[in-house]
Amino acid sequence: MSAINIAEVRAWAREAGAHARRYFNNVTAERKADRSWVTRADVEIEELLRERINTRYPDHGVIGEEQGGGVLDSDYVWCLDPIDGTGAFVAGLATWCVSIGVLRRGEPYLGVIYLPILDDCYWADADGPAFRNEQRIVVSDTTTIDSNDWISVASNAHRQFRIDFPGKTRGLSSIAADCCYVARGSSIGALISRANLWDLAAGLAILRAAGAVVVGLSGAPLAVTELLQRRKLTEPIVIAPPQLIATLRAEITRR
Repeated sequence: MSAINIAEVRAWAREAGAHARRYFNNVTAERKADRSWVTRADVEIEELLRERINTRYPDHGVIGEEQGGGVLDSDYVWCLDPIDGTGAFVAGLATWCVSIGVLRRGEPYLGVIYLPILDDCYWADADGPAFRNEQRIVVSDTTTIDSNDWISVASNAHRQFRIDFPGKTRGLSSIAADCCYVARGSSIGALISRANLWDLAAGLAILRAAGAVVVGLSGAPLAVTELLQRRKLTEPIVIAPPQLIATLRAEITRR
């Protein structure tokens, strides 16, 4: 049995989502040092989630997009992105989400991703399959790719990559959402070029439970323990069902 109550974490994600909705379509955004957006909602939600975690699991580590991380040598480390897809949030698009991931001894353990505008909660814990709300989800079982299939990419992927893919590319503006749509079998893959640990931690747990494969564009396995230390990807990653991962990697090259 999981050491963390997944129902409680889902409730926290919904609480955070309800808080964010009060700002949606009425957002004042500022630029951080890296030129990415930040809003009051980002800051307030991370504070809310940290308070819930520290009260319930005081011996666990916590890392988040807005406040960084403290002591991260605990067996359990929570990785928070209070609003993943702040650009979409600021623009009035629906694909932003609250992302709560937990690593255990440096490996994905539990994930909850909640998209408040769609009222979709994706989740998986250490014990079982992946879910969208109460429905079990798995990756696509297709073995061929046609013009109606799609992968998610970053909005600037056309400047970084040559993508020789027979289907469509879509930018969802949220790495966590990218992970969810692969996990549910809606998209057949995702290309993620830049990400921090808090962008990926929840999604990695859900993807694992749904049967996806995550590798570097070179084919190297993703070393999450290194990501915990560096907090950024060292190379782009490709996410896909196992039977399609080699095909997608072959269709993507760096410019």
